Amino acid sequence: MKRIPFILALMTLTTSIAIAQQPRRMGPGGPPPPRLNEFLNLTSAQETAIDALHESMRTTIDPLFEQKRAAEEQLRALADSASPDPATVGRQFLAVRAIDQQIRSAHDAMEQKVAALLTADQKVKFDAFNAARHMGPPPPPPPR
Repeated sequence: MKRIPFILALMTLTTSIAIAQQPRRMGPGGPPPPRLNEFLNLTSAQETAIDALHESMRTTIDPLFEQKRAAEEQLRALADSASPDPATVGRQFLAVRAIDQQIRSAHDAMEQKVAALLTADQKVKFDAFNAARHMGPPPPPPPR
């Protein structure tokens, strides 16, 4: 009878050791990307200017994200109604898509402004960073 607690303790210890030795995963895409500032070796003046650009973009896109959330909720409500009108659902879908385009345009404009602040070598790295960022794994399928 004294063997059972000993065996359970031994099994627990063995399992704990095995789990502790497994490599840690950093998330679905592997390790996080390096900070852009470090990757590009930015000067402090460049960092300050880029931080200001990010803050400016944030004030532009935060209201757009709120609009998108509201528009998506309205789209969901229209689609989930007892007898959804396809034309109304379609118009609402296009409204959500238009907000997405505005957000994308703001991001693209900011990237162009950042690129204008960089040296030629930094620009090459910046383009490679953006290309790698866009090559991530495919998005998960939509929920059912």
